[in-house]
Amino acid sequence: MSILPDDIRYEILSRLPVKSLLRFRIISRFWLTLIDSPNFIKSHLKQSVKTKNNLNLILGCVSPSLFNFSRLCRLDLDSVEGDGILQPVEINDNPLRHHLYKNLIWGTCDGLLCLSNTKEAILLWNPSTRITVIHSNIHQNDRSICVIDNIDIVVLWNPSTKKSIELPFASIEIKDARRFDKYRTYGFGYDNTNDDYKVVRVVVVLDVVINYEVKVYSLRSNSWHTANKFPNQYPDLSGIGNSVAGGAMHWISIDADLNRSILAFDLGMETYRVIQQPEYRDCVFYSCLASFEGCLSLTCHSFSGNVDVWLLKQYGGENEYWSRLITLSSEQNISDTFSYFLRCIVYSKNGKKVLLEMGTFLVWYNLETRSLGDIRFHSEEDALEACLESLVSVGVAEAG
Repeated sequence: MSILPDDIRYEILSRLPVKSLLRFRIISRFWLTLIDSPNFIKSHLKQSVKTKNNLNLILGCVSPSLFNFSRLCRLDLDSVEGDGILQPVEINDNPLRHHLYKNLIWGTCDGLLCLSNTKEAILLWNPSTRITVIHSNIHQNDRSICVIDNIDIVVLWNPSTKKSIELPFASIEIKDARRFDKYRTYGFGYDNTNDDYKVVRVVVVLDVVINYEVKVYSLRSNSWHTANKFPNQYPDLSGIGNSVAGGAMHWISIDADLNRSILAFDLGMETYRVIQQPEYRDCVFYSCLASFEGCLSLTCHSFSGNVDVWLLKQYGGENEYWSRLITLSSEQNISDTFSYFLRCIVYSKNGKKVLLEMGTFLVWYNLETRSLGDIRFHSEEDALEACLESLVSVGVAEAG
């Protein structure tokens, strides 16, 4: 390859799978420097996004008989597009594979996955502040009380390079949070303003008055901080999937009169804005926000039995609008809409089909014929994300 011009070599390398590039790094210092350079990493990622040649589905694979609930498996997009029987391949280097509980996949961005599991930990509860923090010093003199509780272990992981980082513990700073039911969700995405990868955690505590907090993790600084809240409303976490798109995390927010809004929390500026909702054609009983191919999607299940999937086009611009991508009518051969959750996973390589997660099934939807295809896969697990192969680093000093 040395006889080829540099630009041709660069173009060829940018089309190769990560596994091959990792082997080429050891050939010479020149190749190592080239493949590890930020420009090449971004070029390779851009090529993968364009062609979908290096795209896999990452899904949970629970084995109750083996008391193994934290397995993760891989399916490549080419096999899902084909007609053969799908055989998921276990990912042996999953960083949370030794934990007792099942892994939760909170999102994917540029080839990185945000995962969590649960473990028991000794925490310190301060009766004065009513705030719980992780036990870090056994010789406490502030009258804190030791308690044992379950906490999240959150990691950012690149399955292609097999590198991961465990995020530092982030306490819940809502008073008396331990005494009441609490729910949490995580969002993960890229902050283009600061060239950083961010994790956003939203915790809702069901006290007499519903309270919540928003914390943001920065990979560049490897630290958490508390962000401002949107006033006089609280998040409805039942309607959030992997909802980071356009550089913002989104959730459905409810005010004192039970009016529902779609909020966008900008990862870079940490400001909020309300997004205009689409013109619903039916009375919606359940809706969910998610990210689909870089766009914000909104799935609406109606009492009529119809299911609509909307995409927000021209995000953040003056002409921002909702476009209906998919409509499934009650007359179509689908499951009872009251009993499953529908989500768009990925476009086919030719862009004419969309892979849908319908409850426990993976099904192709043909955009030209507006019809569902045969079931491609059945899984009892709800952990599923499409993840590109990439060289993006989880190193704290190399974010972006």
